[in-house]
Amino acid sequence: MGLERGERALAWAYDASGRWYVGSDRALHLPSDEGYRRLPWEQVERADWQRDDGRLSIVEVADRSAPERRTVVGVDEAGELLELLRERVTKSVVVSVYAPVRGRLGLSVVGRRSPAGAGPITWSTVLAAGLAPDEPDVREVAGSALRKAEAEVAGL
Repeated sequence: MGLERGERALAWAYDASGRWYVGSDRALHLPSDEGYRRLPWEQVERADWQRDDGRLSIVEVADRSAPERRTVVGVDEAGELLELLRERVTKSVVVSVYAPVRGRLGLSVVGRRSPAGAGPITWSTVLAAGLAPDEPDVREVAGSALRKAEAEVAGL
């Protein structure tokens, strides 16, 4: 695993086969067929820990029309890595705007930036179960929520 110049490993965990999962100040490093895959914090949507079966689930930010990409890791103890995941993902969120679509169903437009404060804002839309990205009302509400979120960021 190669860290970028100045990047520091802050927390880690390993799975039953001895593969390491490393969180740095800038990214999450996941084992892959090619060695390691670098996933910047602003590209992580969320992480969930199921202590009962020792599974850490990492969900990546996806385009509205793309299915979410989920990496499930079997580790004995997520501990500090899970804490770092939550802290860095939370810190990457610049703005989040919720908008109702139909009744109790809604969506959130989320703008993220590297927790280091550098780089452009990455936008994503999180839909409630039961909503599809290609539905006209969903597209309309998502566009409106995005404009609102961009205006909020411009005012910062």
